[in-house]
Amino acid sequence: MKEMHIEKSEVHFWQVEQADFDLTSLQEECLAWLKESELKRFQRYQFDRHRKQLLLGRVLMRVALSSYDRSIAPASWDFIQNQYGKPAISAEQNRASLYFNLSHSAEKVVLAVSRFENIGIDVECARKPRKVAAIAQRYFSDEEAAQLLALPEDQQQSRFYDLWTLKEAYIKACGMGLAIPLQHFSYDFVGDDRLAVAFDARRDDVASAWQFWQLSAGADFKLAVAAKAGEEGLTHTLSAWKLAGLDKIIEQEIEVVRSS
Repeated sequence: MKEMHIEKSEVHFWQVEQADFDLTSLQEECLAWLKESELKRFQRYQFDRHRKQLLLGRVLMRVALSSYDRSIAPASWDFIQNQYGKPAISAEQNRASLYFNLSHSAEKVVLAVSRFENIGIDVECARKPRKVAAIAQRYFSDEEAAQLLALPEDQQQSRFYDLWTLKEAYIKACGMGLAIPLQHFSYDFVGDDRLAVAFDARRDDVASAWQFWQLSAGADFKLAVAAKAGEEGLTHTLSAWKLAGLDKIIEQEIEVVRSS
């Protein structure tokens, strides 16, 4: 397995495609890696595509983390969750100060790895129709909803998923999920390739502490990453990797669609 190194100023983006793996072979090699709670969830799924998605997510997490800390085998990682359900490496094992966030949708499973805690990622299959107006008016800020609904109708679903993935990435990076109301922060699309975020008085946060990226993930997907620069004000750089087999890690080019 390739040995990876990550600096505090870096974010590593990992992905895996369901089509690259066979579920039967994956179960034979990796099902034993799952903890009891994960295995029970795996067994509750009726459809193979859902079982494969769950198992691939755990495999990606474990193989990626073991490439940074070679002293821990993929099957041996011990994870904990905070009160909102965000997973992390147990304090006893996290000697390398590694943090991660996982997301999946349809055929894609993606992972962000960093050496700082506030990291979030979200991927969504954007071909699924949504009731854009109703969801935007309920969950987005007034400014976001107004700008979205002012677009031509054939552009609204794409913008909806842009906003949804960015919002999910932020609340996941904060480790609180939907305990943070989505109306309490707002994104603006500045020109063709820039993002800006603003927090209202109900959300105690500072825009300059954050970096956001929208990455190209194929015609049918939207993908966003959020990283907190923190007091040091680090400017983070992105690198990308694909897990094409249990022992096959491929470096990839990153196409940034927009960034803050």
